[in-house]
Amino acid sequence: MKKYEKYLLGIFGGCAVLSAAFLLYRVLVLDKGLGLFDSIDVVMPWLFGFGALFGIIAVLVSWRLRKRAEAGKKPISKLYMWSFILSFVPFAAILIRSVFRGVSETLLEVVIWYAVIIFGLIIPVFPLMIFWQVLYIVKRIQYKEQMKVVSD
Repeated sequence: MKKYEKYLLGIFGGCAVLSAAFLLYRVLVLDKGLGLFDSIDVVMPWLFGFGALFGIIAVLVSWRLRKRAEAGKKPISKLYMWSFILSFVPFAAILIRSVFRGVSETLLEVVIWYAVIIFGLIIPVFPLMIFWQVLYIVKRIQYKEQMKVVSD
């Protein structure tokens, strides 16, 4: 791991810890609850926390892909392909759940509630899945372009 990557991991990790500490302080000491959208002082720690999470993931994935390239391996393996396919499972589960939810709620309300609030904020499943899907597609396109240049 390069020196700048270690610094970035430290910065992103520090932001994540500070965000989590503030939210825990708010819940445990101030007894105000999470209050996702109460005020700007609650929204900002959530945003910094998710930004830090994405930063950590980006640094680690970049490091892993560079390590594979230095070893002479393809950047996209069959395991990556299957993880890309399986990353659609949470989306499918939300859609199946919304179909069986009932007639009183619209599909959009259910998808927004479950996907964004529960799987997006409380358990960061969707941001991770979306990040992985975008990264996989970008790396797949880059790899195909590299193979086209090598074959020409």
